[in-house]
Amino acid sequence: MSIKQTIHCPNCGDRAERYRCSETNILRTSCYYCDYLLVQCSQTGKVIEAYAPGIDATTLRSEMPVTAHRQH
Repeated sequence: MSIKQTIHCPNCGDRAERYRCSETNILRTSCYYCDYLLVQCSQTGKVIEAYAPGIDATTLRSEMPVTAHRQH
């Protein structure tokens, strides 16, 4: 069984659709306006496929904490 929800797009804030399939445990979020897509496992949260145009990867990296590892 598949359940459809209307949510705010995490990328642009416009209306997006989220489908949850109970047979496959797949959660699919998509936005027609900005072409955002996120497909993930609803049990583990692991990302299967993702596409988010307009999000600059270098910006994401600069906001993430960096951990330095020292080699011996």
